Amino acid sequence: MIICSDVDGVILNYVQGFIDFTREENIVYHYNPERYGVVTGIKDAEQLRARFHAKNYLRRLEYYEGALEVLNRLVEKNEVHLVTAIQPECSEMRAENLSSLNYTSLQCVGDAAKERVIIEDVIPDVMIEDRPELIRAFHSAGIPVFYPDWHQYTRGMESFGTAFSHWNQLPEMLGEMDPSRT
Repeated sequence: MIICSDVDGVILNYVQGFIDFTREENIVYHYNPERYGVVTGIKDAEQLRARFHAKNYLRRLEYYEGALEVLNRLVEKNEVHLVTAIQPECSEMRAENLSSLNYTSLQCVGDAAKERVIIEDVIPDVMIEDRPELIRAFHSAGIPVFYPDWHQYTRGMESFGTAFSHWNQLPEMLGEMDPSRT
């Protein structure tokens, strides 16, 4: 089975990392958990994102509980491709942050290219994604989607994918698709 997963918001807790950054840097910031994109709709968003990425915050992002163990187990029998909207210039930091994780490939492609790269290049059997627009897009492309339900912004995605509450649920869910591969 070819499994493709997003990284931020799915494997790594980018939201908490960004909130920690704003606190440590004394930046006035209010996160809206019902809206996708921790750096969306705020003044100087790109400058703030660049500042976050320029420091060591990106390297320090924490794994969601169970993600590391489950993905390392899945990669033993499956291809596991990681494709993230983070910019290509952050590839080294992202690889360092994921150094404990085994995977088939890691691509930092930027926001504009992510959907195309996944649909046309990776061509996964299943996608793990948290961004509502991409959940819909992958569903429309005929790719089954699993999404984390711990984000308020993924509410209402039931028509486009299957929710999971903890990474430990995924092997069984994937096994229902192809029992020989989990």
